[in-house]
Amino acid sequence: MKKVAVIQDISGLGRCSLAAALPVLSVMGLQCLPVPTAVYTNQTGFSRFASLGCEALLKEFPVLWQEHGVGLDGIYTGFMASREQLGAAQTIIDTFRRPGTLLLIDPVMGDNGQRYPGFDDDLCRAIAQFAAQADVITPNATEACILAGLDPGAFMQGSPEQQEAMLRQTCDILPQEQVIITGWRRGNCVCIISRESNTFIIYESPAVAGSWSGTGDLFASALCGGLLQGGNLDQSIRRAMRFLEAALKDAAHSNLPEAEGIPFERHLKELLF
Repeated sequence: MKKVAVIQDISGLGRCSLAAALPVLSVMGLQCLPVPTAVYTNQTGFSRFASLGCEALLKEFPVLWQEHGVGLDGIYTGFMASREQLGAAQTIIDTFRRPGTLLLIDPVMGDNGQRYPGFDDDLCRAIAQFAAQADVITPNATEACILAGLDPGAFMQGSPEQQEAMLRQTCDILPQEQVIITGWRRGNCVCIISRESNTFIIYESPAVAGSWSGTGDLFASALCGGLLQGGNLDQSIRRAMRFLEAALKDAAHSNLPEAEGIPFERHLKELLF
């Protein structure tokens, strides 16, 4: 069974980060090795939360995993709230990445043209440097603009044609072999644009009312699983989108608060072969 280390936070309440990655990767037949960067009582979309950073514990993972003979087929990183967490993730990458080890980085920094609180210029630059080594990245449109040194506010104000041109420019600037930009709204659709080598593909799915926490985490987790199972980029994107579309339709008809995330559990079967 293939092993993938997932390096990001975990929330007790809120279907995001590790709480999303663990069940998704597990149902896809992969052993998910969780590496919590921080523990949250509930995810940060709620009005109040408490958290505890795991920086001291993070240093022990590569030491003890080496002692126990761990080998990794994939490494997948998400939300990183500090340079210390980035540094700990880098040590794990440097220790366990081998030829053929998939490195997928979801460079979480902001959305809707704005950075998240606490993501200043220094941290965003550090995340951009960290993400440059990835095989695959999955930023949303705002994060892609930040990575490429473009203005996410200008992107939000542009016409659909201007936005598409800006995203294609962004894909060309970024150094990764495979770039997947998510969360681009065009008309009544939410779009994904991917670039592999010099090939661009735009994918569309119907927009669902609301802004559900953890959407990007679920997509990145399903994409990571598809690639590790041997699917190509197009196959893996389409499979992740089918799963997410089914779960979002369920969310739209539920009475759940958006901060609790998408009720994806009954749709995990979409990820089975």
